[in-house]
Amino acid sequence: MRHLRALLALGEELNFTRAAERLHLTQQALSGQIRQLEERVGTRLVERDTRRVALTRAGQTLYAQARPLLASAEQAITATRAAGTETSRLTIGYIAPLTRRIVAPAIERYAAEEPQVELRIHFASFLDPLAGLREGASDVAFLYGEFEHDGIALHHLFSEPRGVALAGDHPLAASAEVTIEEFVREPLIEVPTRDAVWNDYWIAAEHRGREPARVAASVHTLDGLIEAIAVGLGVALSVAPAVDALGAAAGVVFRPVPGIAPLDLWLAHRQGDERPDVVTFRDTAIAALRHNGAL
Repeated sequence: MRHLRALLALGEELNFTRAAERLHLTQQALSGQIRQLEERVGTRLVERDTRRVALTRAGQTLYAQARPLLASAEQAITATRAAGTETSRLTIGYIAPLTRRIVAPAIERYAAEEPQVELRIHFASFLDPLAGLREGASDVAFLYGEFEHDGIALHHLFSEPRGVALAGDHPLAASAEVTIEEFVREPLIEVPTRDAVWNDYWIAAEHRGREPARVAASVHTLDGLIEAIAVGLGVALSVAPAVDALGAAAGVVFRPVPGIAPLDLWLAHRQGDERPDVVTFRDTAIAALRHNGAL
């Protein structure tokens, strides 16, 4: 490219002094580049005497081709630089607050190792157990529990015991733990979704036989759930870290329910989505959780 630029400048100026000045070279350096170009193409390109400088027929042919060649090369370099510095985007979905403590170390590690990727967070509501994966609002998601997951690839992270969240002055709060039989007799605070698997999981339907759950209130938000439990409308299944972090101030306590299925936590993405950012985040998140002792 340097040699072609030298030929272009000389062909336009037909003067070594002016062409050298235009290229910010000495005349000797310009002459050297023209000689090197002639050696590469194997023929004489420039005729020069004490009175004039002219391009040979071969020089005129290469001169005509040099400009589009250089323009094409510049376009290729520009496109390559843009591709090398392009910021990709990854959206991470999760339902606060149960997954907050596992999301933070995963995001921190990924952001440190992949600074070129722009990270976005999709805070999903309780009404969306898949945290935006189904409709494309998120690329990867931290999920928990059981839910309809056709078309979703799940990677198990860990499990933790489930129990019941109830008001601190509830009669069952006086016990160290609550039996399944005691739990199923209590009125529930439900979060209704279109996902039947999710709904059954949170009311412990497998332990109810033919008796339907008694629903005392339906809520759509975490604040609504905590408030309904705190005022004694009913109880809800949960895990200790979530209740301790969010319910304590409202007087909500956690009691284990032995024999009830634990809470499984998952890292998920759409099946077949093997984009490098998705795969790298999955592997990085798992490594971060193992490092922190979560796995």
